[in-house]
Amino acid sequence: MPTPSALTIGWTRQGYCVRVAGRGTMRESPALRAFALRVLDEPGRPTLDVDLTDCEYLDSTFLGTLMGLFRRFEQAGPSGRLAIAGPAEVLHRLLGPTRLDAILPLRAECPERLGEEVSIPPQALDSADLGRHVLESHRRLAELGGANAAVFGPIADQIARELERRAGSRPA
Repeated sequence: MPTPSALTIGWTRQGYCVRVAGRGTMRESPALRAFALRVLDEPGRPTLDVDLTDCEYLDSTFLGTLMGLFRRFEQAGPSGRLAIAGPAEVLHRLLGPTRLDAILPLRAECPERLGEEVSIPPQALDSADLGRHVLESHRRLAELGGANAAVFGPIADQIARELERRAGSRPA
């Protein structure tokens, strides 16, 4: 039986911390992405830490979501607004196989949370939107090049073909 998964949000002095408990998968990643985009586009430049301390597993869609957020908010130059937090051994175990531990901004722990944490329920997407989310996540990983391109590029290409096939079979 899979480990239960949960995303929770806590306030910090500078912004927010999202804790990923259990597994971070394509089921949780749309909710993280939607929350992160809303927060990081807020006026006042709040920060967002993604705490992986209690995370056991991240699938490729969740990893690609983290990479997409990095590309949007940090790649042009470190702003300090987005960070992935957790003990070094946890971050290396979860991010090391894709080498994201050498790319993403990391910190040993989230800033202190103020008040109670609130759950973020998984975001329900229809199959086409979920397919586009999975496709985008795998493209972000393929863009890293090297072994990531060899593994995730064909997956992204197959998903794109499937989405095109589905779109072509719909009545006009």
